[in-house]
Amino acid sequence: MVASNLFEGRARIDGVEDGSRAARIFGSIGVVLVAALVIALGVYLVATSNPTVKGKIVIRWCVDPNPIRKEQIKLFEREHPGISVINDPGAEAQRLLTQLAGDVPPDVMALYDPQTIRLFAKNDVLLDLTPYARKYGIPVDKLYPGLGPYIYYDKKIVGIPENCGPYVVFYNKKLFREAGLPYPKPGWTWDECLAAAQKLTRYRVENGRRIPAQKGIFVNNGDWWFFIWMYGGHLFSPDGKLCLMDSPEVKKGIRYWADLRLKYHVMPTTSEAQSMAPTGAWGSDALLFRASMVAMTVSGRWLAIQYREQKDLDWDVVSVPHGPNRVTLLASKAYAIPKTCRNRDAALIFIKHLLGKDNQLLVANYGDGMPTSTDPAITKAFSYNPDYPNERNNRVHLDEMKYARVQEFSTYINNLDVGAIMSVELDKMWLGQQTPDQACDEIASRINSIIRRNLANPNFLD
Repeated sequence: MVASNLFEGRARIDGVEDGSRAARIFGSIGVVLVAALVIALGVYLVATSNPTVKGKIVIRWCVDPNPIRKEQIKLFEREHPGISVINDPGAEAQRLLTQLAGDVPPDVMALYDPQTIRLFAKNDVLLDLTPYARKYGIPVDKLYPGLGPYIYYDKKIVGIPENCGPYVVFYNKKLFREAGLPYPKPGWTWDECLAAAQKLTRYRVENGRRIPAQKGIFVNNGDWWFFIWMYGGHLFSPDGKLCLMDSPEVKKGIRYWADLRLKYHVMPTTSEAQSMAPTGAWGSDALLFRASMVAMTVSGRWLAIQYREQKDLDWDVVSVPHGPNRVTLLASKAYAIPKTCRNRDAALIFIKHLLGKDNQLLVANYGDGMPTSTDPAITKAFSYNPDYPNERNNRVHLDEMKYARVQEFSTYINNLDVGAIMSVELDKMWLGQQTPDQACDEIASRINSIIRRNLANPNFLD
């Protein structure tokens, strides 16, 4: 019995030792594999980050892989045969920061919101374009003033917005005609929009259940800016140290937004949008509008790309309705050049080209936003494109720039945190778990708690 126990004990020890040796062997193999992977990744990054073309300067352009990029590159290379442009679709902020830290910077990179631009500028990685704007003739002075947060940091030019889009209302002309309604005119109010939306909302009965067949309007759950601003409210105080979601002005706007869905039922709920969507999946604004399931939808001009594909869709645009304040949301992106860019001259020539008439109209005619330049020759050409004769109201996009605002942000809280809090608390409002006023109070409380923490310990912002 003792011998047996000793034998079993020895076997267990041998097993542990064998397992330990195996673990060490496999651990060593793992280290070697990881090291090889890191080396391979480094070689790949260096190779792809510093591409070469015989006899040409090659610049790497980090931006989304929109199909129009090929046309933009083709246009630029035709005008500048000595420079070759490679579209690198990895424009995520974290990836860009990793490349900059690894000394493999892109030559030109897209930054998609003012807070990201500020983050990069604050970390002193962006080239100050102020002296180069004069030297290379980059027409920053002709850009819309409302785009300032995409252009400037600490009075320096750090970004160049190429195209932009004030939010407008896309409306289905056929559905308006069928309802006996006149087409909306720029400058209309939310009350006028609500009255139209009520007449454009229809239901059908299936198996004894009342099911929406058509809704009057769709406003994306994340597009609450109009309602924060419509009564003169703001998300943050001017110094960014206080969230103002609990102010009377903001609460009044959010109540109005909630009423569109919960009281007047002219805007689909999430579940209604899912059931109405042709694919049975999430009914996005584009999908529902294309299928004539909603008569109006609020968005930027980029949705024109999809609506053009729907040949039987008779649509037009009008300004976003207004309350006491006339205001709409402005979206854009900016192109920046890293300080460590290896092809600075070529990158600056490319940036200048992006603001030139040919490129501005190429992007605008594609449907992806509108020109950022106020150059009369460019705005006139944009106003009417004979290739799309039904789009006669492009002037609406230009006129709305007078009322367009960039989304607010605070330097003391990350936009991701703000978005997450807004989403959670507004979802509770939509589900009836709290009132609009309670949602506003919760949002303000949670955001201000994070701001206080970050003010006390700025390391959290890094």
